[in-house]
Amino acid sequence: MSNVTFEIPGEFAASFGSTEEEVARNAKIELAIEMYREGRWSTRKAAEFAAMNRWQFMDILMARKVPMPYTKEMLEQDLKHAGCNL
Repeated sequence: MSNVTFEIPGEFAASFGSTEEEVARNAKIELAIEMYREGRWSTRKAAEFAAMNRWQFMDILMARKVPMPYTKEMLEQDLKHAGCNL
């Protein structure tokens, strides 16, 4: 596993929070949202990156009105788990 560190100039960092901890946390959340929005990460992976559970991350997506795709495969999987025969 590799870690990447980058600097956020103060004028931009202030939009993420008032402390270094808030800036880091909120910047990670924003990156996770964008990676999910682009279809590069699943909700599980994005939530893990943002250091929260999947449901917390999905609540953020809903609050931000980020579309959450529901594919035919997801429907089939849900029906299978519900015990429905296709």
